[in-house]
Amino acid sequence: MNIKHAAYGALNRPPTRWLLGVAASARTVLGHERAWITYDAPTGDWLKRTRGGAMLMSDLRNGGGMSAEQCADEAQDMFLQRYSLGPGDVVLDVGAGIGTEVLPFSRIVGDSGKVIAVEAHPATYHRLERVRDLNDLRNVTLVHAAVMDTNEPVFISDLQAEDYLENKIGADGVEVPALTIPDLVSQLKLDRIDFLKMNIEGAELPALRGATDVLPLVRNAAIGCHDFLAKETGDDSYRTKDAVRALLVEAGFTVTERPDDPRPWAADYLFASR
Repeated sequence: MNIKHAAYGALNRPPTRWLLGVAASARTVLGHERAWITYDAPTGDWLKRTRGGAMLMSDLRNGGGMSAEQCADEAQDMFLQRYSLGPGDVVLDVGAGIGTEVLPFSRIVGDSGKVIAVEAHPATYHRLERVRDLNDLRNVTLVHAAVMDTNEPVFISDLQAEDYLENKIGADGVEVPALTIPDLVSQLKLDRIDFLKMNIEGAELPALRGATDVLPLVRNAAIGCHDFLAKETGDDSYRTKDAVRALLVEAGFTVTERPDDPRPWAADYLFASR
């Protein structure tokens, strides 16, 4: 353990956490970001506040996590390559995580729009609730479930990675409720989905297969496929891009991608529009 990590471990306890927050806040000023960082007792994470809003981060090391402004930039880069959200849009965010896209989506669609944010993992969902409440996102509806092709409960992995919870549906882990996109459409009385964002670690294919009846309501989509992880891990359950593309084309979408992007994950994203 190096000195920096040893010092962090020594100070990361109730009486002295405020010192870590002060030091981390000062470091953002030096980096021309100007963020106020404090410990967030309800989640056990750290809270990064800027003019754009508040975001949670699990650890102050390794750069200190993204600000609200950085979340907006990343959402644009990852999901809004082919469609520009606008005021009044209805967004379905499947695999919302802790809200790194929910926050910018909510800001863009405004009071006349709505964001339905779906997250399966209980601990991640708890953080998503916290981000919504901290930012007073009144146009956001949260749903705790895995989106699949049936409404039978499923298991999601419960592995703590370096700074996030891996959220992969599998044979073991934490049991969570499941629902289909038609379930969501019916329950929330949706008559359109202007933008569907999906990032669910290999479960995108069953989720979309379960949605065929309501895909005509979807106007634009960005689907994060994860074939690159199949190559890295040898787990072929991640290999979904070809089947997802075929399903979207069959549903009447024009599908594009960015195969020349040098980032492995980016080359696996599919963008669909009508």
